[in-house]
Amino acid sequence: MLTAYLSALRQTNRNVRLYLVSVALLGFTASGGIQPVLLNLYLLRLGHGLDFVGLFNATGGLGFALFSLLASAMSRRWGHRRMMIWGLGLVIVSSVLLPLAEFVPAAWQKIALLLTRVPTSLGFGLFIVSANPFLMSSTTVRERTHVFSVQTALWPLVGFFGSLVGGFLPGFFAVLADIPLDSAAVFRYSLLLGAALMAPSLLALLATRPTDDEVQRRETSEDTPPVPRGPIAFIVLVLLLQTGCLALVGTFFNVYLEVDLGVSTVLIGVLFAAGQLTSGIATLATPLLSARWGHTKVIIWGSLATSLSLLPLVLFAHWGAAAIGYVGVTALGMMRVPAFMVYQQEMVPPRWWALMSGVANMAAGLSYSLANLSGGYLIPVLGYPRLCLLSNGLMVAGTLTFWAYFRVPRGEYANSGAARPPDA
Repeated sequence: MLTAYLSALRQTNRNVRLYLVSVALLGFTASGGIQPVLLNLYLLRLGHGLDFVGLFNATGGLGFALFSLLASAMSRRWGHRRMMIWGLGLVIVSSVLLPLAEFVPAAWQKIALLLTRVPTSLGFGLFIVSANPFLMSSTTVRERTHVFSVQTALWPLVGFFGSLVGGFLPGFFAVLADIPLDSAAVFRYSLLLGAALMAPSLLALLATRPTDDEVQRRETSEDTPPVPRGPIAFIVLVLLLQTGCLALVGTFFNVYLEVDLGVSTVLIGVLFAAGQLTSGIATLATPLLSARWGHTKVIIWGSLATSLSLLPLVLFAHWGAAAIGYVGVTALGMMRVPAFMVYQQEMVPPRWWALMSGVANMAAGLSYSLANLSGGYLIPVLGYPRLCLLSNGLMVAGTLTFWAYFRVPRGEYANSGAARPPDA
């Protein structure tokens, strides 16, 4: 497997390598490392309840969903690379503004915190929606699945180290500034440091070169293929059903550990790191599995395995069982991601890469938002494990929907410019 990756990465161009550097730095800080470990705990220390934690995370997901279609149009209009750069810049600015909202008067603090989600949502929307067509236009079929797997694996793998650092940062600043460990200040300093560490990721993107004209020149207004509405609609339905379960498990896991199970911040960071490490390793196996069984089977069996792995968390109120469930869900859930990303991009012609990416991310963001919003209100009533079990039913429903529609290609690969079926 290592030989295959090294061979594939040697074939990639400078743009791909710089992009992967940027993704790694982003994963260490905002997308899997320092911020996910500390952000919810910071909100609790500001005096906000679980309902606001859910609303805060839901606002980010909803904003991401709403901005995804806009990001798709902007990416098509002004170029994938340019929109990725603007998006990452917005993420960095919002990461600085968020902990500074602590100094807003108490009556306005919640509004200020929620407003920081606007640039975050737009930024991640521009970055993630534009990233898929950027990579599609920068790779060939030969190394594409490997590159998408590396991209997906980098966030959790470097997030492993970011989670460990995030777990220890509050204690470090508590000693350095001689302030209590449970104060909001130590979390504020930690989040600001995480924002500063994102700057090199923007520099890496700035060093890339435009590639958008290469794809756009292939198509004229006369040969533009029609929008593949059927496949896009079913991709949206699958993501709406599946993403909510993953969102609930990921968003409220640290709150569940601290509030219900009494776990320390350091151990929370270690458990997050374990989930990141195993998911990164599992993701790297995707090209091997896809080459053997095809993208469709990897997506279906990976989704079913994700559902089964959640059972220890649901059945036993112990941090060890919770850790097993969390690690299983994050690892297996991430393993299916690169196969799903390549599958949904290859099923449409290059003209519609950005549209497919935007619509898919819109559906995922909407599901994420609804899950977080409902979780903030339903967890105090039902409990975290029981709500995870209910959301797991939707995960299974999404898997069955995907199997029922995509078990046999229905002409979605017949459009001019589309790739061959991954399972052919």
